[in-house]
Amino acid sequence: MDYDVVIIGGGPGGYVAAIRMAQLGLKTALVERDRVGGVCLNRGCIPTKALFAATELLARAKEGSDFGMEFAPPHIDLPRLISWKEGIVERLVSGVEKLLAANGVTLIKAEAEISGPGEVSLSTGAAITGERLVLGLGSAPVEIPGFSFSDPVVWSSTEALSPDAIPERLVVIGGGVIGLELATIYSRLGSRVTVLELMPEILPGLDLDRRAIARVRAGLKAMGIEIRTGAAATGYANKDDGVVVNTKEEEFPADRILLAVGRKPNSAGLEKIGIELDRRGFVVVDENLETSVPGIYAIGDLVPGPMLAHKASADGLRLAAHLAGEDYPLDYGTIPQAIFTSPELASVGMSEKRAKEEGYTPLVGRFPYAALGKALGMNAPDGFFQVVADAKTRRILGVTIVGAEASDLISEAAVAVQNGLTLEAIADSVHPHPTLPEGLKEAAENALGRAIHTVNR
Repeated sequence: MDYDVVIIGGGPGGYVAAIRMAQLGLKTALVERDRVGGVCLNRGCIPTKALFAATELLARAKEGSDFGMEFAPPHIDLPRLISWKEGIVERLVSGVEKLLAANGVTLIKAEAEISGPGEVSLSTGAAITGERLVLGLGSAPVEIPGFSFSDPVVWSSTEALSPDAIPERLVVIGGGVIGLELATIYSRLGSRVTVLELMPEILPGLDLDRRAIARVRAGLKAMGIEIRTGAAATGYANKDDGVVVNTKEEEFPADRILLAVGRKPNSAGLEKIGIELDRRGFVVVDENLETSVPGIYAIGDLVPGPMLAHKASADGLRLAAHLAGEDYPLDYGTIPQAIFTSPELASVGMSEKRAKEEGYTPLVGRFPYAALGKALGMNAPDGFFQVVADAKTRRILGVTIVGAEASDLISEAAVAVQNGLTLEAIADSVHPHPTLPEGLKEAAENALGRAIHTVNR
């Protein structure tokens, strides 16, 4: 065998797995047909968050009058903005390649095809072998009837992250994470944004209480984003000044259509080599991430579980540990998520509703941003912290944060949930003042009935 492990796909699952496997003494090759980092680094998480941060300056400038500061209307140099975003991506891609080399991973830039047991044929004409093969093929955006990415007017997230112009009117089909994050960015850039969501509420399929969803929806509305739920987009028609997106009840004019109804695993064709897929196209794996073909493993978006970059990386670390004879416990139910809207939303573990469904008697504590001195000083009073614990043991089951910097604040909660900490572990820990993390401590105090800066429930 040329290698102990050959990994196909250099996204956040594949490259992380490759580095850790090499660190554990396995001779490792990583095959990537494009650029390392996958969709997340090149066309997803990183460019989205870069544009989110850049456009937040526009939102903050509008609030200047609240502080007694006035700014001239901003000028957006779109090519320069996109170039700045691409510079960040290039820097990170280069960094990952250097890390692979420093850890002794052989990076092969080519397309790969499994041609036999342990055999991988490359588009370069060469072939390599591996005692074990790992598939980290990622996922792709989903199309729906009546909309095709082959039409330039219909964007996937890829096109939305590198526009040649800012559309005056943008219709977003899909009120999930990707749709709402890009809706936020384009609203800040000046587009008139309408979101059409088929389901009765935005962010469908996520374990969130109605209170959190309602707060995000109110924030989007305050930005001027129009949200229509229960709205099935059936198609679109060209007009002199753009297009019109149709539902059964209404028409919505647009200059561009962002189709963001979800993603599907890049698993097509794997069944030809004996790999079992479920009805949704995900690769069926056992507790060690091994497929139905012995010696072939799958990670990340290919396998069931949250389609998140950090979940893919965790899969890679878990598999590396297994192949090296070590243990790496991973519970998908305790993987945090962060949604970059305005306000931000982040959560980990169970919602109050889910805790009840699982048979717990939940003990719930909340604390509003409006009672935090730091939040008021930031002019960011909208939002709340929510802690859900088991009333019997006081073990923290879940945390939801809606508000400024929620994506950063959730990490302390993730440590608590993943390690089975109690309310007292957070409530009795001294947090610096004045800061936003105090809100999590106060929410835990509230759940215990001993809050200082809010009325106990």
